[in-house]
Amino acid sequence: MFLVFVASVAFSVWQGRRGQIEVPARGGEYTEGLVGEVRYINPLLAPAAATDADVSRIVFGSLYKFDDNLNLVADLADGLPQVDPSGKEYTVKLRDNVFWHDGARFTADDAVFTFGAIQDPKYVSPLRSSWNRVTVTKIDDLTLKLTTREASSTFVANLTVGLLPKHIWGSEAPESFTISKYNLEPVGTGPFRVTGLKRDRNGKIRSVMLEAFERYHGGRPNLDKLQFRLYDTPDQLVEAYQGRDIKGLGYVPFDQSLFIKAKASLQQFQLPLPQYRAVFINRAKNPAPLEDVRVRLALAKSVDKKRIVNEVYGGQTSEAYGPILPGHLGYHEQIPGADMNIYDPERAKALLEEAGWITDPTTGFRRDKLGRIITLELATNNFPLNARMAAILKENWEGIGVQVMLNIETSADLETKFIRPRAYELLLHSQNVGPDPDPFAFWHSTELRDPGANFSTFSNKTADKLLVEARGPLSADERAKRYRQFQEILVGDVPAIFLTRDVFVYNVSSAIKGLKLGTIVTPADRFGNISEWYIETKRVKK
Repeated sequence: MFLVFVASVAFSVWQGRRGQIEVPARGGEYTEGLVGEVRYINPLLAPAAATDADVSRIVFGSLYKFDDNLNLVADLADGLPQVDPSGKEYTVKLRDNVFWHDGARFTADDAVFTFGAIQDPKYVSPLRSSWNRVTVTKIDDLTLKLTTREASSTFVANLTVGLLPKHIWGSEAPESFTISKYNLEPVGTGPFRVTGLKRDRNGKIRSVMLEAFERYHGGRPNLDKLQFRLYDTPDQLVEAYQGRDIKGLGYVPFDQSLFIKAKASLQQFQLPLPQYRAVFINRAKNPAPLEDVRVRLALAKSVDKKRIVNEVYGGQTSEAYGPILPGHLGYHEQIPGADMNIYDPERAKALLEEAGWITDPTTGFRRDKLGRIITLELATNNFPLNARMAAILKENWEGIGVQVMLNIETSADLETKFIRPRAYELLLHSQNVGPDPDPFAFWHSTELRDPGANFSTFSNKTADKLLVEARGPLSADERAKRYRQFQEILVGDVPAIFLTRDVFVYNVSSAIKGLKLGTIVTPADRFGNISEWYIETKRVKK
């Protein structure tokens, strides 16, 4: 009789569970490890450093964001923007149920202040070049109008920047923007709010603690808490994972991926970025060799891209050949076969001979008729990928007789000492083209000086005309045609040496569910739906 009773209870439980489904529940904490420092939890300054961008992405909301298919979707805006027939005027309605982490209500004043700060050079935002032809007007508390000087099919991507609270930052002097306490005590509208920082005995920040924002406009996040732990080196990051101090790795050095990819408890995502890494040539800084296209071509033809892909990326990425990547509008199928993209060190040596640079038997480096040794300086930041790549480039170029001096700087110092004043001869840097391939900001002659992002000295009237036309209200085919013509001009000039396409390898605990990871624009976009991530579950009726 007892066995019959037990069987009956078991059957009832089974029947009950058949009518239920498992759904996300609130609770749990996720800890991720990052390499680097946190200095600016501030969306206007964060683009200069990946760690700052990661935390800022979670703390701050934006008018719009991209989903996992790179479709523009509303965040703080109430629907997609209304665009007038000229393509120059955008009207944006705002949600009326958005609050800052301190309880203040979000309004159009906050957006107007943010965009104005980006445009003001006193705030030194690296985003300024994308906003220097834009007028922002408040219509009412929940309506904005943005007017661009020229029609641009790519402008809306600028509206994905995080917004700052005017009631906090409006009382701070612009000159104090980079040193304000609010860069580490941020007030945002995002799904999580910062609750504290942990520092070591030297005052260096070692972790950032966050908790779910109860009044988040997208609904209270499932996870209760987040923590980012910061490490100085990739080795320390991997050791932290192996020691179970962290559940996810925001960046993994490619040569160490074998230490973790076999773990059953780890999900690994390889996320392609719309970003290329290149060496930008500033011929004005050292004109004697660099003004000669034969020298620039020799530098390009002596770079072993396959070696870089295999040794630096562990074979987990691909070569880059130009400013528009495969799969993007206007990609030119013939560009990989352009002379500058064909590895041929012997031809590179011959080009240097033709340009009058002959080998000095004493030093092994090349010199001109005046006896001047050809010496070039390559600047980059201390991001491990860049440092390893720079060492290979130095070896490649010295193999054809070009002496190379390396300047490996922090990201902040590279920006202030080299990039802004254009004080480099060669710059190893990445450029993220975003969801649309528009190369205007990176290659038009009006962008040659800071805050522009034309890091080479490329200037061509025909190319300028093509880039301006491609931003207008044209069909996709017409835009693509102009981009292909632009690329043909560019590869003939050799203003830069395109190296690799970037990929972000993301590793996160298998206990974390609800991730939506497709194509991302920046690594920080992996947190695009973090409010939906979950660990805990519950059963409810179907």
